[in-house]
Amino acid sequence: MKALSIVTVNYRSWIHLAQCLDSVKDQLDGNLEMIVVDNHSNDGMGEAFASRYPWVRFIMQDVNGGFSQACNRGASLASGRWLLFLNPDTILEPGLLQRLLDRAEREPSWKLIGIRQYDESGNDWHQHGNFPKWWTIWPMMRTVERFMRGRQNSRRYINKARVSHPDWISGCFILIRRDDFRELGGWDPRFWMYSEDIDLCRRAADRGWDRVMYNELSCMHMRGGSSRINMETAAVCKSEVIRSQHRYIDKYFSGAGKWIAKGTLVWQTVLRIAISAPFSQVNRKMAANLLGNKAQPREGFGAGTGVREIREA
Repeated sequence: MKALSIVTVNYRSWIHLAQCLDSVKDQLDGNLEMIVVDNHSNDGMGEAFASRYPWVRFIMQDVNGGFSQACNRGASLASGRWLLFLNPDTILEPGLLQRLLDRAEREPSWKLIGIRQYDESGNDWHQHGNFPKWWTIWPMMRTVERFMRGRQNSRRYINKARVSHPDWISGCFILIRRDDFRELGGWDPRFWMYSEDIDLCRRAADRGWDRVMYNELSCMHMRGGSSRINMETAAVCKSEVIRSQHRYIDKYFSGAGKWIAKGTLVWQTVLRIAISAPFSQVNRKMAANLLGNKAQPREGFGAGTGVREIREA
């Protein structure tokens, strides 16, 4: 059994993926397995990458099942004691994974673990947050909530403290024990893209599990490697942000709070589109997607359907 299985979901993000894989290769002295689930890039690059990276297991899907479904597919094939869900537009510092696992093994209460992330300029990405509430759907109220919860809930503290405890951590880098992941039931595939990490952490919180930012370690995260490759993809992804927020509200909110939250979200979306659409073709396409209920296909969620594996001889 390997110490760690890394699951990465790819969609036409080959340049970033190459940098990610190069940064992973020499970690843990090979005591890891790397699984890349390709969400139907359908561009012929999978075979070339399988040849270039024979130590990586490439799973090529016949549909774009979304982030959650692809992560579940990769995790179902993993054999490591630990699982790391890692974005393809991420570059790991040398020796990072060994230091991370050494600490995680000494902290049985740490259940979902993230690390500090920075962009190409060294600026912090705030890959964490508070669980949404009916009154924090309006962005200004999120700032109010942080103020009310005190200094240890500030973005600066959560990013700079050696160890901090946000409500949720980003799915672009989540370390979790494989047994704990199975106990949670995996990612919820109803979240095609976005809010799936908030949902996973919410289910962990309901069990009393710690979600941790271990900021002594950090990695570069370039962000948007798959979601911004062209205008059409960007518009679909922006649409999915809105849909996923509605799914989260439907799953966790009830009563008057649910309808206030949904109404606030609809009003915000309409206002934003009305202001930006005349100047943004992406936002016009996003509006058309939402009005036409256009989304990526949901077929092929079954673990054994619509999938082929590339194996080099």
